[in-house]
Amino acid sequence: MAIYTLMSPGGSPGVTTTALAVTYAWGGRTLLAECDPKGGSVVQGFLTGQIEGVPGDLLDFALAIAHDPDPGVLWKYVVSLDQDVLEWLLLPGIRDPRHALQLDSAWESVANVLKTAANGVVDVVLDVGQIGGPDTPMRLIAASDLVLMLLRPSLRQVADARPRLDALGRHVGTKVPVALCLIGEGDYTAKQISEALYGLPVVGTIPHDPKSAAVLSDGKQARPSFSRAPLMRGAAYLALAMRSHLGTLQGATDKAVSR
Repeated sequence: MAIYTLMSPGGSPGVTTTALAVTYAWGGRTLLAECDPKGGSVVQGFLTGQIEGVPGDLLDFALAIAHDPDPGVLWKYVVSLDQDVLEWLLLPGIRDPRHALQLDSAWESVANVLKTAANGVVDVVLDVGQIGGPDTPMRLIAASDLVLMLLRPSLRQVADARPRLDALGRHVGTKVPVALCLIGEGDYTAKQISEALYGLPVVGTIPHDPKSAAVLSDGKQARPSFSRAPLMRGAAYLALAMRSHLGTLQGATDKAVSR
């Protein structure tokens, strides 16, 4: 089990929508943790506010573990996205972005609890939204096993991504592997984007599929064929590619250590 962080350089490539799609396509027990300092959107978007018994959000969880660091506290703040199956889980993000300042000193504790959860019974998908600002949860990102930057294959997105990747590198060094995922089509190939961004590998692509995206972002009615929609097929491939890429990296590390 591992922690996978999804982020963007800005420009609305759809981090939350992709994170939610990947969570559904994961193929195992998965927790989506909305850790975007600008606020969460799944409860009011995908769930259209129609969920009962939500015990609190990320801020409530952070305040709780400040008083009781027992990792088991996490499950009091997690809700199911699939009714009684309990395979697709959600830790809702903060409701008001003005509360992000209160999280600044809590990210390390949040990371420790999520790391314990990942080492136990669940893979964790973190949605940290756009990075680069002073509220970027670098300590949380540093606890990840794999970081994935989502961007559109355009010159503007590459230009936005460069300084943010530089800042990420200064904070977490090389201990956290970073890869890329391209959203939609553009003027540049995956190889060109990789070369422009320090040779980081492109491990997946998500097609432009606005109708399916609206199901996840705004709770629109899903068609019976939704699970076979381009967005969901892309998410299933991406989920597999993320696990495979991390497994390859860990295998290479293990070999290097054993020598």
